Amino acid sequence: MDWLIGGPSRALFGNLGTLWSYSWWIILPIFIAPIFWKRWLFYIRGLYVRNLSWTLLAVRVPQTVLKTPKAMEQIFAAAHGTYSFGFRMYNKYWNGEVELWTSFEIVADATGPQFFIRVVSSSKKMIEAAIYAQYPDAEIEEAEDYVEKFPTVLPNDEYDLQGSDFILITDNALPIRTYDYFEAIEEGEKIDTISTLMESLSHHEGEETTWIHVMVRPVGGATSDWIKKAQKFRDDIIQKKGKKPAKWDFIKAIAANIIPVIIGKQATEDIKWPEEKKEEKPTIANLPFGDKEKIEAIDKKTSKLAFETVIRWVYIDRADALNADKVKGISAWARQFIDENLNGLRPNLDTYTVVNRQPFKKRKAYIKKRMIYEFARRRKFPEKSSIMNTEELATIYHFPSATVKTPMLGRIEAKKGTPPPSLPIG
Repeated sequence: MDWLIGGPSRALFGNLGTLWSYSWWIILPIFIAPIFWKRWLFYIRGLYVRNLSWTLLAVRVPQTVLKTPKAMEQIFAAAHGTYSFGFRMYNKYWNGEVELWTSFEIVADATGPQFFIRVVSSSKKMIEAAIYAQYPDAEIEEAEDYVEKFPTVLPNDEYDLQGSDFILITDNALPIRTYDYFEAIEEGEKIDTISTLMESLSHHEGEETTWIHVMVRPVGGATSDWIKKAQKFRDDIIQKKGKKPAKWDFIKAIAANIIPVIIGKQATEDIKWPEEKKEEKPTIANLPFGDKEKIEAIDKKTSKLAFETVIRWVYIDRADALNADKVKGISAWARQFIDENLNGLRPNLDTYTVVNRQPFKKRKAYIKKRMIYEFARRRKFPEKSSIMNTEELATIYHFPSATVKTPMLGRIEAKKGTPPPSLPIG
């Protein structure tokens, strides 16, 4: 004990103290800089986003729309027009510029479901032109933001809610089941993938309200990180057929054949080492059908424009009347996109407001409800999102075709027309 408080230790701590007194101004910033940098980016990007001007467009289409989701792909492609192709360092780290996003929204209350698109005001004309190009008879008008009808903080004593984000079940490289699958189910019969959702949202009563936001932020092309990861995922599927024996196989061989000799027992047989497969150049033709399907699906997904995507839903009602069963229609709508061999949608458990069998269950559920509601009001991207291309997005969100007979769906009652040129005047 004397040694601990005696001369050697005192000298050691004295030397460390002297070193610190001369070098703290170098060491301390090394530890503080990362924290400061993250806080700076959070502040400057938040300031940039708060200063953006947004426009909410209400969109109504005629009852006689015969177009498939393919038309909606072109509108999502137009939304990709906000892509910056990379910011200059000054704009990114000093001005806080971020990739702009667009929110494709469905809102349902007792009057039925309505379609909205929230876009940065500078891109309003671009989106309008894309809609009119595919739906010439559509009506588009600016609308007040419906989120302002509710308190800034929920839940409270008056209102309660449920909600979640949907994310991809597996790797971003694999697509969900898209509209071409549903169009090919039966010859002459096309299934509109949004019909299930429209039917579910058409039975709201009183103050029941559902928000569905499909938020998309463009990602880059062939050289982007997500494409590189998708290509690596694809290559791994092809390469796995010719894998070499794992190191564990050799360890098991040692345990079975050498250890008995070391402890004095006679080995019953000669050592058998795992055989290495002959290196063969893997080809897609040699893959099982399921792997071939994955390869083709990855190639198709990466060939189209893609977005960082968040699919969010929030169901709000008075606290004494909230019916959790109403959200089952949203889950059923999401499940139809699941392809067991490829991908699908599932709730992000980090944001899902249903908390089961956990300590402090009520407190955790309240915090999640506060978070999902705040994120929905501000159309904010969470940390966890998915990569989806225009085809996947058009499958999830598009204007209903004439096959959707939901009675309360907000549509244009009659097609607008111009008077005939021969009509007499005066």
